[in-house]
Amino acid sequence: MQKGLIGSFLVLGITSLVAQVLAVRELLVIFYGNEFFMGWTLFAWLFWVAVGALLAGRITRRCSPCGLSLAGCHAWAALALPLVLMSIRAARSWVTPVAGAMPDLLPAMGFSFMVLAPLCGGLGAQFVIGVHAWQNREPTAATGAVPGWAYGLETAGFVVGGLLFNFMGVLQDEFLVAGWLGTINGVAGLAGVFAWGGRSPRSRRMRLGLRCGLLGVTAASLALAILGSRLGHMTGAWRYPGQELIESRHSIHGNLAVTSIGSQLNFHSNGLLLGAEDEPLSSETLVHYPMLWHPQPQRVLLMGNGFNGALGEILKHAPRRVDYVELDPVLIQLVRQYAAPVRRAALEDSRVHVTFTDGRFYFHHAPEGAAAGVYDVVMINLPSPSTILLNRYYTQEFYRDVRRRLAPHGVLAVRLAFSPDYLGPELETLGASVYRTLRDVFASVRLLPGYDVLFLATAAEAPPPTAADLAGRYEARGLDTDFVFPPAIVERLETDRIGYVQDAFDANTLAQINRDGQPVACHYNLVVWLRSFHPWAAAVAERVGGLGWPWGAGVVLLAGLGMSVSMRGRAVWRAGVWAKGIGSFTLMGCELVLLMAFQSLCGYLHYQLALMLAALMLGMALGTGMASRRIVRAGIGTLGTVHAGLAAYAVGLVVVLRWLESAAPGPSLGLELLFLLLAAGVGVLAGYEFPVATRIHLAGDASSAHQSGTIYVVDLVGSCLSALGVGLWALPIIGTGATLGLLAGLNVIVAVLCRRVSES
Repeated sequence: MQKGLIGSFLVLGITSLVAQVLAVRELLVIFYGNEFFMGWTLFAWLFWVAVGALLAGRITRRCSPCGLSLAGCHAWAALALPLVLMSIRAARSWVTPVAGAMPDLLPAMGFSFMVLAPLCGGLGAQFVIGVHAWQNREPTAATGAVPGWAYGLETAGFVVGGLLFNFMGVLQDEFLVAGWLGTINGVAGLAGVFAWGGRSPRSRRMRLGLRCGLLGVTAASLALAILGSRLGHMTGAWRYPGQELIESRHSIHGNLAVTSIGSQLNFHSNGLLLGAEDEPLSSETLVHYPMLWHPQPQRVLLMGNGFNGALGEILKHAPRRVDYVELDPVLIQLVRQYAAPVRRAALEDSRVHVTFTDGRFYFHHAPEGAAAGVYDVVMINLPSPSTILLNRYYTQEFYRDVRRRLAPHGVLAVRLAFSPDYLGPELETLGASVYRTLRDVFASVRLLPGYDVLFLATAAEAPPPTAADLAGRYEARGLDTDFVFPPAIVERLETDRIGYVQDAFDANTLAQINRDGQPVACHYNLVVWLRSFHPWAAAVAERVGGLGWPWGAGVVLLAGLGMSVSMRGRAVWRAGVWAKGIGSFTLMGCELVLLMAFQSLCGYLHYQLALMLAALMLGMALGTGMASRRIVRAGIGTLGTVHAGLAAYAVGLVVVLRWLESAAPGPSLGLELLFLLLAAGVGVLAGYEFPVATRIHLAGDASSAHQSGTIYVVDLVGSCLSALGVGLWALPIIGTGATLGLLAGLNVIVAVLCRRVSES
């Protein structure tokens, strides 16, 4: 029986990790690729796992679980995952029924919260049912040992699942992966049925029914694994209502899709509309103003989205060389396959040099005077900073790197989605943040508002060219354009709206400078998003965004006071509950910090997400294993040591991330290994705490066997609260340094309280 239970917990871990990654990736499409909503998704995931564990704990008080109960959990997991994936894709048609439009955020968040309930509730119940079945088989095991073993086995399953997914399934269709997961669960369920030794007629009938059901589930899962690609393409079209899905393809940076509306081709990344294949107004606006701003642009750099006509417009100015930097080579493969001949011809022009690399790395490490060196004009052709991946190109650190690569009279062009008629407070704050970030780096920043606001930044303090200067250069270069021509240039440069918008940006008191470690532009963009649907929600989000780190410090102090009062007198055993809750809160907070930092530095979290989670879980498995072997000697003082270690880890992580931000090493194997080691390190500390906290808690009322799942639930609740608070508030608002500082302070309080209790 124990061998069957070991396999069950391993499969539970594999299923939980892979299903979590699949759900996060699918829901990111609804949220337009915004990584901060990983925190919301993880919150929903852990919340429902905790609910499932709580309900299972109540049920097991009345009846003893058996192999058939676990078999039913495996069957449920096999069926629930593909149904959840289909539901998420189908939801796009009602969350945002208009093609290319932003989804209504609140319904999207509500749906993403509810859709995970069936799957996650079953996974949470399975852990508790398995623990009780194991305890019934080994009633003489040391207090807290069985939950610790089960936790370690589940965590080991996380590691195995992460490795398998990262090296075999990360670029495969989601339904193919779900099919293989279902097959594994079907086999594990069958093993549980055969291992169960009930001999009564009723037991035999139940075994026979479950065998038949599990055989059916296994066969259906195998069929799904074989036909998964077809089902994936069919349901993938549901993501783009009103459009025809031509192709959807995974890359290491995310999901890319090509769709059509009539004759118009559209390119999408993680559900975010990158743009149409032909955008003459957008391309001419981005290209011709900065190119005309410079008296003789010879070396030009375009960063991002060269599929929509921008390259062709640049070539009209007869530059000597055009460097086009694109993060994702798969996007250009799709452009070369589907774009019009004129767009493909621009890519093949001998003056155009395409480089597939991270733009941040390209600017930071290109040697002075080399082919990637000094530019007359740099154009950033990317969407607004709605995600960490995009925000990296709107930060103070990035603009400093760009300035070093500009020629003495070089021009940087940055554009931001804007409004031509009404400047609301939310859009004003977002624009003011980008404007102030540019002004902090460049001597001169001119803005040209319209349907987008175009920022033209130069390092020189010389007076900007006049509309007449630009019109003269237009005629001298013999340009032929449809939207940017001398009368339009005069209108755009001499409108009163320029002064109005600039005065509004200067007077704005909320906007902060956007930095890598404090990506406030992502938050401001979220408020703009909310304002499109729910002004009251935007107002609330704006107020929350104004709460700085002192509010977080106040919450930390209140939590410390609550712990101190709770652990007085005979309630010392509550230290296990509090410590594990804070430990899990810290673990999730550090996990989110690492994920966001990796995305900021490397840009391909989509590819490495499973491996990062696997490293974290490997550390937890190692920590749980070490603690389980020393469980008899563990006490409250041990918890104090663990939390002192967590505080030291948080402080050390601040130092490491600050060093990485200043060095900007760029994507490399060494950097990946460093992040994996950092994830494993915090996992060891959190994993070590689980069996120790369980033992201390059960020592308060060892006769109540049903309490063995309490620490598991507390573990999930702590992670839930952290996913919500750190993911949606702390990281974007107060930044990584302040967030880690608060986490360190919280753990110092726990360490001191535990030491004080152990010495009393």
